Formats: sequence, C-alpha cells, structure tokens
Amino acid sequence: MTPDPHLTGFIECFNRQAYYEAHDVLEELWLNTTGERRDFYKGLIQTAAVFLKLQQGKSDPALRLALRAASHLEKYPSLCERVRVESVLGWLQDVARGRNLVAEGNPPRLELVDK
Repeated sequence: MTPDPHLTGFIECFNRQAYYEAHDVLEELWLNTTGERRDFYKGLIQTAAVFLKLQQGKSDPALRLALRAASHLEKYPSLCERVRVESVLGWLQDVARGRNLVAEGNPPRLELVDK
C-alpha cells in the first residue's frame, strides 16, 4: 500500500525536526478524514506538537500534549499505515516521564516500514 503523500510529507518534516511544518502537512489529511483513521492522524499531529514544545523548551505543555497524543494512538495496532505506533508511544512515554529527547541530541525519527 502506497502511503498518502501527506503522511510521507509529515515524516520528512518530522525527521528534519521541522515539527510545525510536519503538523501543517498532516492537518489537511486529518481534516478530510472521517472514520477510524482520524484519531491516528490527530495523534501524529499532536506528537509533532509535543516535539515542537520540547524544541521551545516548554516541557510542561509537551508533557500534557504527550498524554493526549498517546490517548489517541494507543487504540491502534503496533504498526498502522506502515508507522510503528509502538515506537511513537515509547517516545511519548519518555516525554511524559520528563525526558526531552530533542535537548538530549537524540530526536526520534519516523520510518515507513513493511513489517
């Protein structure tokens, strides 16, 4: 299955640490999605917002957003639309525990996987 161009654009921006742009790229898809995938996209958008807040040094808002993003993503399988949801949830849990993966110099990277 070929991923939606919005999703691939989101991943490219996310991996460049262009979190605001990542949010923007995926927002159009989210707004035009109804049904079961809507919360998946919302969770990814919120994940980008988490890392934007971490970039800005705003750890408390990042923590709150991380909890919200996780609540949207945890209902999906560990691999959804070729995105490893379990990895994203792990990053969000790290943020909720007070880690700033951006400041640590090890920002997460998303990949599209087949299995």
